[in-house]
Amino acid sequence: MHCDNRSIKEPGFARFAAETMLPLLSQLDQELSGVVSSDDIEYIHRARVATRRLRACLGIFSSCFPKPITKKWSSDIRLITRALGEARDLDVQIDFIQSYISSHIQDTGNNQTLFFTEPDCNSAIPAILSSQTEPDNNIKEPMNRVLFYYLLAPENDDIVEKKVDAGLIFTPADPIRPGLECLLLRLQQRRSNIQQDVVKTVERFESDRITKSMRMYLHEQKIRAELEGVGIHTQVAYQEAFLHIMAAKSVLFSFEPSLSDPTMVHRHHEMRIAGKKLRYTLESFSGLFECKLKSEIKTFKELQDILGDMHDCDVWIENLPTIAAREEKRTFRYFGNHLFFSLLKPGFHELLESRIQKRKKLFSDLQKLWNSLKEDKFWEQLEEKITKPIHYSFQAETGNCTDKPLTLALISDVHANLPALEAVLTDAKEKGATAVCNAGDSIGYGAFPDEVVTRLRNAHVLSVMGNYDRSVLTQKWKLKKIRSSEKKEAMQFAYRHLSKENREYLKNLPRQIKLRIRDKNLLITHGSPDSLTEYLVMETPDSRYSEIVDKTDADVIITGHSHLPSIKSVNGVWFINCGSVGRSEDGDPRACYALLTVDPFSIIHIRVPYEIDKAIEAIYERHLPESFAKVISEGKPLDLISDRKEGD
Repeated sequence: MHCDNRSIKEPGFARFAAETMLPLLSQLDQELSGVVSSDDIEYIHRARVATRRLRACLGIFSSCFPKPITKKWSSDIRLITRALGEARDLDVQIDFIQSYISSHIQDTGNNQTLFFTEPDCNSAIPAILSSQTEPDNNIKEPMNRVLFYYLLAPENDDIVEKKVDAGLIFTPADPIRPGLECLLLRLQQRRSNIQQDVVKTVERFESDRITKSMRMYLHEQKIRAELEGVGIHTQVAYQEAFLHIMAAKSVLFSFEPSLSDPTMVHRHHEMRIAGKKLRYTLESFSGLFECKLKSEIKTFKELQDILGDMHDCDVWIENLPTIAAREEKRTFRYFGNHLFFSLLKPGFHELLESRIQKRKKLFSDLQKLWNSLKEDKFWEQLEEKITKPIHYSFQAETGNCTDKPLTLALISDVHANLPALEAVLTDAKEKGATAVCNAGDSIGYGAFPDEVVTRLRNAHVLSVMGNYDRSVLTQKWKLKKIRSSEKKEAMQFAYRHLSKENREYLKNLPRQIKLRIRDKNLLITHGSPDSLTEYLVMETPDSRYSEIVDKTDADVIITGHSHLPSIKSVNGVWFINCGSVGRSEDGDPRACYALLTVDPFSIIHIRVPYEIDKAIEAIYERHLPESFAKVISEGKPLDLISDRKEGD
């Protein structure tokens, strides 16, 4: 299998993907070998974790591989994950019941419990559990609808004997033990029944040489990047780390409201999965960071452990009544009465009540941990930790050569106008721009919201969130104060035509980006450092500009929002409004952006002709309002086109 460079997003990121996944493949091979050859249940646990981490990596690094390869690998690994998952879940339950018996029952030392297996006919052979593996010779004879259940208690304990219609039943010293032993037996039977299928699935996976094929591909990708002299600490790698981590954090936070209600079991389960995904994401990117994100991963393990234990309790709470009902039917069918089940019921009831109480305590622990993380500003510190390397890598890639000028392209307010964006990116590249920074409002009004966001991501444009981006993502059109039907339609269209991935990307964009390029501190934001919706234009009083200067340490503040290009210097700080790429409003319909050159310092606005007809045609094809087309063709604000007084 050969590496196709056309599928690789960026060589450094592809190398990092290979270096992250190769150790996981080696671990998986080792653990799967143990699953087949050893009775140690930890092999299954570790193999299952390895497959889950590999699947997480395939999602994170999907841009590094051709889609057919990613799809096949994901499918192959998913099969083995499922096979291991059922076995691991039963192993955990069996281990829990055994531990529960040991910690809650005092008469386990010399005891033996005689139990029954389901009869194929009207007779049954008793089976010994606990301390003996073979039944006593004098009780091996088949018995017709009769069960001898007895417990050999220590000599100083009395055994109470009761007679029932079905035969002799000895009441054990601890009333909860029969039910727990019964439950343990059923779990062990189920686990034994699936072991052969688990081994077959693992052997089939190994015979298909799936991990070997993956290793060959990843090794080739890694070597190719090494030969090109590409390292892993690239701006793209850190951007991807930031976006994936923040996206996973955003999903986790969507379940925060459920922390006020202990009955929202399903949401807590989903929160557990989201927490696990965030932890795997941190682990996948940990190799990029000097600290390896050890403290953060440790914290998420603690959070995940609580959520996992809560889920285990929820499984018992949900399933125990069904298990008890099934066992009651089974014993009635065997004995013809409910007397024997009365011996099992206390154990089932005790376990159910203990899980309910344990669940309450775990939920309280979860609330305390979550609140402490917020009080300690854990999330802000995490965001800062994963954001800083983006700036450093950006500066390293753009500012490491001081013998020639450094030029940045500054864009804003693309507003889903793909033809305009393509023209600007092409022009900026031709003019020698080293990198592109975007001051927000990438979507809205235009016909290409998803295409524009994808293009910005693929071009590795350093972007912040705009007010319109935020309004679309929060579905602001549902608020009554948005009276303009055209604006509502624009927001709805943008939201509906954004992929889930691109929504998450926009949602997690920062409001500000601070960079140091050569000897200049740059601050990029949409409206102003104080608000996404503040207009900084030539008419803004100098006193307001001075207030902003006093609050920041920036030498250059880059904004958008007004769609009006401007350059202003106040108290030694330069304020640059980029103008609008996709919706100019100063009467010039051409796309507008700025070029910032550092050392020597200069700023210039550039007007770029583009295929306006193509942008207008797409607006009509997608049944957007005609006024949106006129805004583009005339370069005037929507309120003037529509003869309305509403602000943008």
